[in-house]
Amino acid sequence: MPFDRQLFFKELGRKAFHMAGCVIPAAYYFFVPQTIMATVLAVCVMGAGILEYLRLTGRDLYPSSYMRPSEKGRLAAYFYAAAAMFLSVVLFSKTIAVAAILFLVFGDAITGLAGAILFMYTGKKFIDGREKADRGLAYAVTHPKPVSLMLVMFAVCSVIGLAFRPELSYLAIAAGAVGAVIADAFPWRVAGYTIDDNLSIPLLAGALMTAASLL
Repeated sequence: MPFDRQLFFKELGRKAFHMAGCVIPAAYYFFVPQTIMATVLAVCVMGAGILEYLRLTGRDLYPSSYMRPSEKGRLAAYFYAAAAMFLSVVLFSKTIAVAAILFLVFGDAITGLAGAILFMYTGKKFIDGREKADRGLAYAVTHPKPVSLMLVMFAVCSVIGLAFRPELSYLAIAAGAVGAVIADAFPWRVAGYTIDDNLSIPLLAGALMTAASLL
């Protein structure tokens, strides 16, 4: 299948916007106390909620190139990302929260680009896991992302985790990377609703890192 430059740069634009979110964990790690960061993120979540309400009630707020088909009629990914950052700051220690958010910001973005490239060369679409999961529970359980993309996610998250040594142990880093892979690779469904990986990646990774740190 020929390389589709237009599709690649469209996905690259989405992921560049996604990775711009790294300013939040960087500010939290180096400058901003937990209480202030939690307050700022709470405001962000409320603001995102208002914007999503306007969009879902018919206001055309964003360029169509930045919206996935799976987001039509449902909350967009950025709302879940903001909620996940807020919950990570509230629930986890600073180092674990920052690492978990970076797993989302960089791990998900780089894996998404790898999935886009894989799709362009093979014709097999793996970048819209939520859209596929909506077809039914059986599909969500039996059709995860390919192993190659799981390895990309694990490698990126492991490298991020190593930047926090010795604050994070090797066990905690590995546990967090595995959690990110599980959240990203499988389109999980609960009560008929597919959980957005922008929410599940940092929360599952953070929970597993916290558990591993207690051992």
